[in-house]
Amino acid sequence: MLFACDAIAGGARRVRGEAADTSDRRLHHLLMADHAPARADAHAGSPGLADHVREPVRVDASGGAAAAKPRTTLSVIMPVYNESATLPTTLDSISAYARANPGVRFVIVDDGSRDDSVKIVRERLGLIGGVEWRAGVDESASADAPIVLIANGRNQGKGGAVRGAMLAVQSDYLCFMDGDLAYAPEDHLPAMLAALQTHDVVIGSRRESPEERRNTKRLRRLMGWTFNRIVRLGLNLPMDDTQAGVKGFRGRAAKTIFGRSRLSGFSFDVELLFIARTHGLTIAEIPARVARAHRKKPTNVNLATEPLRMLGDLVKVRWNWLRGRYN
Repeated sequence: MLFACDAIAGGARRVRGEAADTSDRRLHHLLMADHAPARADAHAGSPGLADHVREPVRVDASGGAAAAKPRTTLSVIMPVYNESATLPTTLDSISAYARANPGVRFVIVDDGSRDDSVKIVRERLGLIGGVEWRAGVDESASADAPIVLIANGRNQGKGGAVRGAMLAVQSDYLCFMDGDLAYAPEDHLPAMLAALQTHDVVIGSRRESPEERRNTKRLRRLMGWTFNRIVRLGLNLPMDDTQAGVKGFRGRAAKTIFGRSRLSGFSFDVELLFIARTHGLTIAEIPARVARAHRKKPTNVNLATEPLRMLGDLVKVRWNWLRGRYN
């Protein structure tokens, strides 16, 4: 995969990849690569690719893979809430992806769903080689299970559900994606993992995808643009898109960020990026493409009240920073 990294304001970088080259085979090579996990501080070097950030970097997929089953290297956190209608398709998709890419684990976090979401996942776990992590269960005994269920007893909000899983799961790399597969793993995980070789945090950016700009409704595009400008002015975050539901982290970076985060609503993404910048972590943006089948799905976000709530959250982030709560 050929990447070009362009410096942008505040040290973040846009990483553009050729979509046709983000194959499962290349992801498998990255997962099987014999390298130690990079440190999650701003000055830590990454072996192999770090010295070529400003130049085109080709990720070679010709290396041989070990025959032994690899330990989990990338854990994908997928929060769900009342997704009984989409979960059968989601489970089929991620279990097939995990089989094709040993070393990838999907962690489904049910955030207190009121429908049959938990029941559906539990009924399928045995068929797809998955396990459920409960209080008192030794997670190390199932560390290589390709599918894991964590069922929260009460609703904590998307940010709270993701935070709990990020702090509980141990992996070299962690990311979270929307549990309804709004962002297809095969379209994003290879590019994300490649970018994590040289950056502490990688975020999806819908503004980096021309197709997304064409297919986004005008009202949502205007609201997104307005919120983004407020984020830039209020929190000094230079990213083009802070809200896409696909973000990845090196292991230590995830613990640093989520161990300090406090917000649980939809604007928790902004807080994560603010904490990352506060601690001098490097951030890259990759193109994010919403799955075609998902574009017609009604949003769960109340477009009348959520913008005001998100603005209030931005004030909370600034206040928490002034109080030293992110140190």
